[in-house]
Amino acid sequence: MPKRSCPFADVAPLQLKVRVSQRELSRGVCAERYSQEVFEKTKRLLFLGAQACLDHVWDEGCAVVHLPESPKPGPTGAPRAARGQMLIGPDGRLIRSLGQASEADPSGVASIACSSCVRAVDGKAVCGQCERALCGQCVRTCWGCGSVACTLCGLVE
Repeated sequence: MPKRSCPFADVAPLQLKVRVSQRELSRGVCAERYSQEVFEKTKRLLFLGAQACLDHVWDEGCAVVHLPESPKPGPTGAPRAARGQMLIGPDGRLIRSLGQASEADPSGVASIACSSCVRAVDGKAVCGQCERALCGQCVRTCWGCGSVACTLCGLVE
């Protein structure tokens, strides 16, 4: 004996998911708007931080992350504070590395690995753009700005 058909097939409403989570919105319908908001907020934070560095508005109480010191400026004489990596802290504020915060000697820096070839380095050679540690064989001089650069960041003739 065959199954009988459903008598409510034509008038029964479709059973759809009613609850839509934030994750589904951010990946679906509102994806472009949410990603634009994140982009604008990040751009605003980085722009304000760069503006503060250029205008020398940093207070003595600003946050400092202990990273290896950045190299001295190259032959172009560009200001040190204008280059280097700015970081967004856990509270959403911009912070800068120890190399940008002071001219301290990094003699107490522990031995770390080169970012290009993974050899042990003493931490004195650091890329001027991404602030990664470099060994003596991976150090390049950037053709564009004249500063010390890694193989990824430097423009070599």
